[in-house]
Amino acid sequence: MTTIRKHRQALSVCSAARIILVIVVAAAPLVLVAAPPAYTAATVENGGSVSGKALFTGERPESKFKTITKDVETCGEGDREFDITTISDDNEMKDVVVYIAKIKEGKSWPEQDGPYVLEQEKCAFHPKDYVVRRGAELQVFNKDKVSHNIHTYEIVGRARITMFNSGQPAGSDFSKPLTLRRPNSHAIKLECDLHNFMHAWMFAADNPYYSVTTADGSFSIADIPPGKYKFVAWHPVLGEQKKFLEIAAGENTEHSFTFKSKKKKKKKAPAAVKTEAPEQP
Repeated sequence: MTTIRKHRQALSVCSAARIILVIVVAAAPLVLVAAPPAYTAATVENGGSVSGKALFTGERPESKFKTITKDVETCGEGDREFDITTISDDNEMKDVVVYIAKIKEGKSWPEQDGPYVLEQEKCAFHPKDYVVRRGAELQVFNKDKVSHNIHTYEIVGRARITMFNSGQPAGSDFSKPLTLRRPNSHAIKLECDLHNFMHAWMFAADNPYYSVTTADGSFSIADIPPGKYKFVAWHPVLGEQKKFLEIAAGENTEHSFTFKSKKKKKKKAPAAVKTEAPEQP
């Protein structure tokens, strides 16, 4: 009887421990990834605009290169250049995305006929649109006679978060949503795990207030509701430049963003320590 009673007491203690554990787990706070602020389309009356240029100063950054080492019949031969910074002779920057951060309401998104399209041909990425709508569908085509493995990353500072990683046979296509986990991240890096020389970038926008600079560095954003906003200029190699601007009704505000080289400065060699010769006895 004593053995049975002890066994029952042990079972009661274990059951109580399980109940306490369940209560503790249930009461623990959930860590959720915040969604980006919701954007609402509305009529904009007597809106303002902003225009300007993206410029560069300093030592120009060098592109990166990878040697084509496989599937040369499809991919070609030699070195493939990527992470390119296009700067004119007058220091004007092309392919900089200028956008308004965290605007809650304004003009409608431009009409999109079907999903966004990304093609892979001759072992290179060819996005039909450099800027895409966050959360929208992306249709990926492989037009080559070789397989690819598209690996997309959400870039947050130095962190790389996989969005999707999909093998793709020759001549196939698939669709995936452009889902980013962090509310304020926009940069999307495209790579191929089967061909390390395949690289490209895309930008995921939260709202339709964006513009991509042309060859002369110019940009323009219109139909902005009057108010003060944070404008951001983003480049995949040179990072971001930010500026708060006041937009007046019916007027254009001019502002230019200047990027500088991110090349690290060489560290100076430590000064030599002088040592005295020991005295002779």
